[in-house]
Amino acid sequence: MKPDAAWTAAETDPIHVAAAEWLVRLQDPGLSPEDTLAWQEWMKADPRHAAVFSQFEQISDSVGQLQMRATSGQRELSLDHYDGSIPVSQWRPRSAHRGHHFAIAASLLIAVGAVLGSLGTGGFPGLRAAHVKVLTTEVGENRTVPLEDGSRIILGGNSQVEVALSKSVRAIDLQRGEAFFVVAKDPARPFKVRAGSASITALGTEFNVRRESDRVIVAVTEGRVVVEPESAIVPIALLRQFEPKLHSVHVAAGEETFAGSAGIETVAKQEDLFAATSWQRGQLEFQQQPLKYVLQDVNRYIPKPIVPEDDSVGALIITGTVTRDNVTDWISSLEHAFDLKAVDESDRIVLRRAR
Repeated sequence: MKPDAAWTAAETDPIHVAAAEWLVRLQDPGLSPEDTLAWQEWMKADPRHAAVFSQFEQISDSVGQLQMRATSGQRELSLDHYDGSIPVSQWRPRSAHRGHHFAIAASLLIAVGAVLGSLGTGGFPGLRAAHVKVLTTEVGENRTVPLEDGSRIILGGNSQVEVALSKSVRAIDLQRGEAFFVVAKDPARPFKVRAGSASITALGTEFNVRRESDRVIVAVTEGRVVVEPESAIVPIALLRQFEPKLHSVHVAAGEETFAGSAGIETVAKQEDLFAATSWQRGQLEFQQQPLKYVLQDVNRYIPKPIVPEDDSVGALIITGTVTRDNVTDWISSLEHAFDLKAVDESDRIVLRRAR
């Protein structure tokens, strides 16, 4: 994408525009609790909202244009006559005066457009699209892929990663599913894996990453990794009172952590060191996990997905092992253990409370 095209896309896309406006509003010392809640609801409404907002945060730190005054005078407000009906790049030449708040939001939109135009790869700064490889697996397929640096990626069923390797970068984006990483040691090129709300950094180690709908699980089997929030849900001092878990954590062999929209959870011991990689042997092992997450994992290995009827069914806590070639018996065990009924529909199997 050419830079000009990227600018126009950023300026006219409703998500980009809303993210810029929210980032400006959140700097206002007079921000009301209602506004804060409205922002949080906007962030949760669509994963793209949080992703774009996080991108704006990073860019705003670079451009250094968020040092806003607490209030704007009437003269400044009167000069802010942009109504959003046309892109910023088209409106700017027509006006010699712009309001303070608008100038900040506009600069963010333009900066985002410039970054998008310079990347061309969807998220690996400094790399051309030709340097990024996309690796995928089908439902039920596991695949081992050797990398040029000597590392290996083992992809689970229905998974996808983007891989970017250069002389200075080893960057992986786990876009869906699960992957096990065997990392070749190279202190000059840290190995970084991005997965949803988590960023994992390793020099030479072995670890498993599973990306679910609203959380990421990182389990280490050898060595040590650092897990950091990829897109902090609460970015400014005004909202620190909510005590988000935005710190990074070190995860050693035999340990695991969970990452979600609120940040990184405390590191915990793995109940079974081999459970995190049991999927490579055709078994899915779970310890005290909500059924909704268990089903997300199981569904990557079966042709017809299993879904809970409602949140109460999805919240049932599951411990046990699912053998990939005998899911039918596992469904029957769920029916008996939790008084459920599996209803086989044309495109899915629904687990419902027995009436």
